Amino acid sequence: MEESYAASEGLPLDAELSFSIRNSSALKQKVTKVFELLRDPVYRYLFRILGDPASAEDLTQEVFLRLYRHLHGGGGVANVRAWVFRVAHNLAIDHQKKKVHLEPFDAPTWYQAPDPAPCAEDRVLEDERQRRLQRALSELSSEERHCLELRAEGLSYQEIADVLDIRLPTLVKYLGRIIRKLVRQTAYV
Repeated sequence: MEESYAASEGLPLDAELSFSIRNSSALKQKVTKVFELLRDPVYRYLFRILGDPASAEDLTQEVFLRLYRHLHGGGGVANVRAWVFRVAHNLAIDHQKKKVHLEPFDAPTWYQAPDPAPCAEDRVLEDERQRRLQRALSELSSEERHCLELRAEGLSYQEIADVLDIRLPTLVKYLGRIIRKLVRQTAYV
């Protein structure tokens, strides 16, 4: 995967894919290119939302199958990255709705073991900070976590707004509230 892909850049295929593609081999090549560019970010997003590598892998494949079917059916896509993450987001929500019970938030995926060099006091403070952060993250709603995960994957505010199907000013206020909420809940009293 090309690591030089910057979050603020559009996919070079956006303009080409915005038109209906009739040539099947050209379509396969273009979808393969999109897959190569976005597979890892989509998988990471789905894995952090679902916490299950097998489900994240299955849904990642489903996202790109849907892209191919959409384009093969004559549909167009103006912003490929936003479209792909929108489908991933919707698949994750559908998958979560099918679960009978909510699984606990998997702390090891977020928590990195502290460096062994710090003194005992620093380790205690870092552990407390991590506990507060984990507690604050676990108290976020599913929608709030999805919003943060999309931002963590490097999507722009506009792309996140497109994925979540909300207006940009609403998203900016929403993200601001989420961040203030996390800061309040993790601040030392």
